[in-house]
Amino acid sequence: MSRLRRTRGLRASVLIAFGAGALLISLLMAASTYLAARHYIVEQRERSAVRQAFNGAGLVQAALQDPDRDVETVLEGLNISSRTTVYLRLDGTWHTVGPAPTGPDITDGVARAVADGDVALSWSSQTRPPSLVVGTPLPDIEAEYYEATPTEELATTLGTLRTTLAISAGGTTLAGVALGWFATRRMLHPLHQVADAASRIAEGDLDTRLQDNEDPDLAGLVRSFNTMVDAVAERIQADARFAANVSHELRTPVSTLTTSLGVVQRDPELSERSATAVGLMAAEVARLRQALEDLIALERLDARVPDADADADAEVVPVGDLVAHALRENQVDTSRVEILDEVAVRVDQPQIRRALSNLVRNAQTHGGGLHSVVVRRVGDEVEIHVRDRGPGIAAQDTARVFERFTRLGARGSGGGSGLGLSIVEGTALAHGGSVRYVDHHPRGADFVLTLPLSETQEPE
Repeated sequence: MSRLRRTRGLRASVLIAFGAGALLISLLMAASTYLAARHYIVEQRERSAVRQAFNGAGLVQAALQDPDRDVETVLEGLNISSRTTVYLRLDGTWHTVGPAPTGPDITDGVARAVADGDVALSWSSQTRPPSLVVGTPLPDIEAEYYEATPTEELATTLGTLRTTLAISAGGTTLAGVALGWFATRRMLHPLHQVADAASRIAEGDLDTRLQDNEDPDLAGLVRSFNTMVDAVAERIQADARFAANVSHELRTPVSTLTTSLGVVQRDPELSERSATAVGLMAAEVARLRQALEDLIALERLDARVPDADADADAEVVPVGDLVAHALRENQVDTSRVEILDEVAVRVDQPQIRRALSNLVRNAQTHGGGLHSVVVRRVGDEVEIHVRDRGPGIAAQDTARVFERFTRLGARGSGGGSGLGLSIVEGTALAHGGSVRYVDHHPRGADFVLTLPLSETQEPE
């Protein structure tokens, strides 16, 4: 029960509450209506039966005061319903006229009262549905007069009433559920707006804000949400400016240091021990320089509108040329490229070249060497598969492979800034594409860069 309560949504809870409330109210109303109507109908039926019995008893008593009158003839002459049975006990003998569904013992429920001189009424269960039995004494002729009338029409009326009330209760319940649905729709609409806005913000659209709401109960939420987004956007922009400023400020001294170390390395008088130390320094400076370049690249991606077609630097380029450039930059044999479909994309060449170069460098440095690069068309997109010969990535680490500064197991032991794959992901998103990791059987990693095809396939 607790598990169901935890998983039930707000809309479902409100609908259940409205439906249960409407059902309870409708059942109470239906029950009270039925009981009141049943009491009234039964009471009217009993009064009618008593009145009819009085009339019949009076006629029989008056007629039988003449000793020459035949009892059966008198009883048959009564103006009563054809469904009513008359029982007359005269001088210890029973006389019966009518359909007689049962014997005189149907009068047992009222016989004692009638024998005592009282008018009595009872419902006999000897018939289905029960018959209404009315008995009255005839003191002038020392007899007892009874009328037994079946109540099929009463049972039918009450059954129809029950059915009508049940249908009304069901309709009221459905109306309550519908009312609850409309109420939850109105109630949850602001939450959906907040969720949509939060989703767009999470995707990087920091200009998203909630519209002002005239509802005083929601105005505070709107103001608080927009204030929070403003603060988050300002913090992100401040962090981006700080990272960009630091990267740019360090770029010049690192370049100077790289040049100086290069000059020192070319000194013929440098001892072997000193040359080793300078070589280590040069490698670390090169790594630092690469990290700075990666940070600057990420900063540019973060500040960029994610729409390559709207960028003035975008141009239509064959995918094969982009892949070949990335392989040459990393000094990899271009024979490892398998182009299944000759297609072109509209992209910012430097960014896509950097992304592909990062994937190739990742395979060379951390994946045991490049296995192959496969280009193929899938619908309106092109997939570029960069496969390596390494052990692949553990299943528990695949979700973090594109996070910044992430180094996973043995793949992170070869140096690097940990930003290369993040740049690939940012570049893909900026061009309306994506990048994902899949296992390359029997072993190795397969990074798949997906880009939308250009509307025109003619290179510019």
